[in-house]
Amino acid sequence: MALSLSPPLHSLAFLHQTPQLALALHRAPSSKTRFPAIRLQAKPNDHIPRKTSWDPKTQKDRVPNRPRATTSETTPSEGTVAKDRKQNTYAEAYAIAKHIPMSANKVRRVIDQIRGRSYEESLMILELMPYRACEPVLKLVYSAAANATNNMGLDEGSLIVSKAEVNEGVTRKKVRPQARGRAYQIRRRSCHITVVVKDTSL
Repeated sequence: MALSLSPPLHSLAFLHQTPQLALALHRAPSSKTRFPAIRLQAKPNDHIPRKTSWDPKTQKDRVPNRPRATTSETTPSEGTVAKDRKQNTYAEAYAIAKHIPMSANKVRRVIDQIRGRSYEESLMILELMPYRACEPVLKLVYSAAANATNNMGLDEGSLIVSKAEVNEGVTRKKVRPQARGRAYQIRRRSCHITVVVKDTSL
């Protein structure tokens, strides 16, 4: 029986050996037309599932032969880290004053005199210095020492000013009228002061 194929199907050599497939392709498509299923052989080492063991206590799959960390690679326990944190943080107390209506440069020349000095010596210096910035700094040192005494149980006699810094705050801008309809700008500066006291006996 001679099989006549359209010119595009002549180029496919395998269709001469399988006339049923050639006829199915040559016919008009219909709902009853079915093509033979082509199965490919799977490679021997593809998608091999890993063996797991099921634990009835935890009801989870455990993967065997999981590498475990040795004693030299283990990290310190949480209790040791928390203990070290308590020793570092509990020896210091601080107080912060924000939006002090004063220039940061004017407060900085007072702060530089008490940095690194003891609590009693800092009070004596602040009471005798003739600057307007001494008053808020004196109150702040009092507050930091009170925090150390009441909240942490530290002794005032062993406190030193370990850290004292001043940062610039918000600058308010105003206008001052001048002659000939001009206006000069006024800058009302503010600052933030931080004082940290530390117990030297620990």
